[in-house]
Amino acid sequence: MPRYTSFAREAAATLLRMAKTTKDPQVASGLIQRAADLKDRTGELPPVDIEAVAEEPKKPLTKN
Repeated sequence: MPRYTSFAREAAATLLRMAKTTKDPQVASGLIQRAADLKDRTGELPPVDIEAVAEEPKKPLTKN
């Protein structure tokens, strides 16, 4: 996944969490709109095959 896509998804999730906590409906609406804009910019990602990911060998954390 490209770095921008990962960042945009995290930012959109943060905006949605913020929208849930506010009591002002105009602020919540603005935050939700910004999250939707980020989603539209990144587009839909292809589904991840969970079984294929689970079968991949773990990479070592240190260089040999």
